[in-house]
Amino acid sequence: MDGASAAYGLFGREDVVQVVNDLLDTGGSAVVVGEPGLGKSSLLKVANQLAQRRGRRVLSVAPTEFDRGLPFAGLAELVSQCPPGVEERLPEPQRRALAVALQRIESGEVDALAVPLAVRSLLIAVSESEPIMVIADDLQWLDRASAGSLAFAVRTVGNLQVLAATRPDPAANGDLVRSLPEPRREVVLGPLPDWAIGKLLRKHLGQRWTPPMSAGVARASAGNPFLALMIAQAMQSDLSKWRWGAQQGSDPIFPVPPSLVGLLSEKVSVLLTQESRDVLLLVAAAGRLTVPELQRIVEETRLRAALEDADDADVARIGAGSVVDFTHPLLASAIYDQATTAERRQAHRLLADKLEDPVERARHRSKSISAPDAAVAEELDRAADISRSRGALQLAGELLEGAALATPTDLDTTGSLLRWLRAVDTYVSAGDQLAARTALEKASALAAEAEQRAQILVRKAWLVDGIGASRAVTEQAFRLAPAGSEVRAEILQQLGEYHRMEGHGRLALRLDRFAIREAAAVGRPDVQLAALNQLQSVQRLYGLGDPRETLAEIDLLVDQTSGELSAAEWAWAHGFHAPWTDRAAERRVREGIARTVEAGRYGDLSSLYICLILTLIRRSKVQDAAAALDDADRIGAWGSGYGLQEGMARALVNAYSGELTKARDAATAMAARTRDGGLTYWLGGFLAQLGFVEVSARNWQAALEPLRELAVIVENTMMVDLEQLLWAVDYADAALQVGALDEVAVAVRLLRRQGAAGRAEASVAADRCDALLAAARGDVETALTSLRAVVDRAESECPFEAARSVLALGQVSRRAGYKGTANELLSAAASMFTKLGTPCWAERALDEAGRTGLHTSTGLTETERRVAELVASGASNQETAAQLFLSVKTVEANLTRVYRKLSLRTRTDLANHFSSSGPRESRPGS
Repeated sequence: MDGASAAYGLFGREDVVQVVNDLLDTGGSAVVVGEPGLGKSSLLKVANQLAQRRGRRVLSVAPTEFDRGLPFAGLAELVSQCPPGVEERLPEPQRRALAVALQRIESGEVDALAVPLAVRSLLIAVSESEPIMVIADDLQWLDRASAGSLAFAVRTVGNLQVLAATRPDPAANGDLVRSLPEPRREVVLGPLPDWAIGKLLRKHLGQRWTPPMSAGVARASAGNPFLALMIAQAMQSDLSKWRWGAQQGSDPIFPVPPSLVGLLSEKVSVLLTQESRDVLLLVAAAGRLTVPELQRIVEETRLRAALEDADDADVARIGAGSVVDFTHPLLASAIYDQATTAERRQAHRLLADKLEDPVERARHRSKSISAPDAAVAEELDRAADISRSRGALQLAGELLEGAALATPTDLDTTGSLLRWLRAVDTYVSAGDQLAARTALEKASALAAEAEQRAQILVRKAWLVDGIGASRAVTEQAFRLAPAGSEVRAEILQQLGEYHRMEGHGRLALRLDRFAIREAAAVGRPDVQLAALNQLQSVQRLYGLGDPRETLAEIDLLVDQTSGELSAAEWAWAHGFHAPWTDRAAERRVREGIARTVEAGRYGDLSSLYICLILTLIRRSKVQDAAAALDDADRIGAWGSGYGLQEGMARALVNAYSGELTKARDAATAMAARTRDGGLTYWLGGFLAQLGFVEVSARNWQAALEPLRELAVIVENTMMVDLEQLLWAVDYADAALQVGALDEVAVAVRLLRRQGAAGRAEASVAADRCDALLAAARGDVETALTSLRAVVDRAESECPFEAARSVLALGQVSRRAGYKGTANELLSAAASMFTKLGTPCWAERALDEAGRTGLHTSTGLTETERRVAELVASGASNQETAAQLFLSVKTVEANLTRVYRKLSLRTRTDLANHFSSSGPRESRPGS
């Protein structure tokens, strides 16, 4: 996973962040080498944060090219960051030499030895009180005087780590690099892979940058993140100009970043002949051409001379497969930019006449006309259908836009409007809401009749922010939609979904049934399928009707429909509500994701990935869920769903993985947002996650607040289930810990109700909570009997809940005085939680085992003791986390407590402590 680096906004740099962590763990130095724009400075900023988190004092220097000629400029920046008063501890000759070098006193002769000695003494003085990390950016611009002083100093100072970044110049301060502390690591930053460029663009510019779009930018920037951002920002600033989808390896024309305009323009205008520019304009306009394809357009002698000229100027050359490749992708943009409008139109006309692919011919035909042309519009329409069948939805949307623009509107605007609406629908399916909004604005100007205005409004509802606003726009569309129209069926289905999210279950049920009937009547199986899915959800959430019959209707509809239906809808139907025992659910959802990506329907991925993550969490496959979240981030799956599905996915994965701060932040933000928006269904889900987070953290009072609110919501809405979340177990757990036994009984009743609605595992969980309630009321033996029965019921609970049952049996056994049995059960629970990848719960079980008294007393909890022993044996924080299946943050937190409890400061002190205390006493069950 790319988690550690991505958390700091660095994508595709996990290996480099690992080097920084190793440097902080084991000492020494590291030099990062890379071309401008590859992210060296960003990496050093992250290293600064990591170092400060580890208790290092960071002394940083970031020289500029101007500073290179100023003696001791870098040293002045470094010294200014030392603690106040530390310079006073230097010997007088050194203090004076340093003051002279830094221009603090009247200039005298700078002592060539005294200044390096002063720097060394200064670093030693600082390191006596705290470890130091020196971070130097753009080492190639560090002035020689500063570099020489540092080279002398860092050779002999202990408790010092150095991280430097430089461009690939072997002569740049080589003496300083050779003097850096050992072990010395060198990291070469290469271009970012396509997926990392995609994540970068989505982080800074929004979710529209799906893999097909971001891959072209990655190629245009040659994997340089700085250039990629500049190109994408320019494209996004003018969608009407920069919108050509990639097709079968052909790249669109990309904008040239302002910083490169002059350089590239000069290269193509000065070094190339007009003949060569004409030929290369064809290549640039096409995005990809081979020599045989050019031979069908350009006379052989002219072509050979033009290609030789391009090769001599280092602008383009013939590559593998006889493809004419530009030496840098942006040179194609420079060629295209410099051509006149007439020259571009002529190039596209030639390409439209000579290329064989119908999509490419249509695309170029649209660029070769200057007025609407019905024949070209038809050709573009057909090309859009072909592109859709190939899974190139982004390109299909662009072709439909071209068809709409090419449609004559002097007599009838209907044809153009329908093409604009198809373009909007295609962009939404592709996950590009920005392009969809732009196309919808064009369509709005053509809508005259009531039904047409309703079609505009229902699409506007997809694209506005917030479900409340979407419902209001959809209701407005309903008032305009004629009875028996296709758009009316769409509106009813959408209204059913909105009311379900707002907690109006019975109203949503009626609307869904209306939508199913009307969609069947007008021959819209896609709308019928979506409405059936919504109906199944309402039936499961509210215990109304038979969702199994609805699922059978879904399967029958899919079997009987000859046209293409969304793979996402069918996979969601079979995965989202599947019980944890359904082993086929995960496979079906993964197949749905693969088919959806193949079809280019990135707008459907958000619902599929939350479905997959829920399916995996229900089966207690926490590591797989974390990998699925990472895959969703890489592929750009969160472009739809109002951000709610992404928030839920992050809350779920982080909560179970032990990243409680991240989970709490995600759930808190989304709970506030859904509360303000009146989204009762979603609010319930996020309150459940907040409760689970706080129970995992053993913050009992904090857990009760959201869980009490959720209990009220469930009672008011009459919901019986919430996507199978056993949130009432957490409610009972927190209430037990604070002695609120009446609330435990409430939680048990809620679980019984959920179990009666078809969730068998909820009934088992209710038995467990009932037993814990009996133990709290003093009937320990009855509780033990009930808990043993629960634990002995194989396959009655998912692995995580089964581990909680073992934990509960161990807790009650300890209370009953059966220490050996309790220790064995609690150790077994800890092992189960560890294997599942739920570290907070493993830590809780270990701490409970420690309370049995069957271990050596050190004042440490069981988790603290195990962390301390591994670190004392020489394991790094990462190695310790991996061995104990904890997060690195959890290891660091435990280590901080260990140092405090044992009055130690360093890893060396810890190793000496455990060495002198001898081998630890073994525990029963360990």
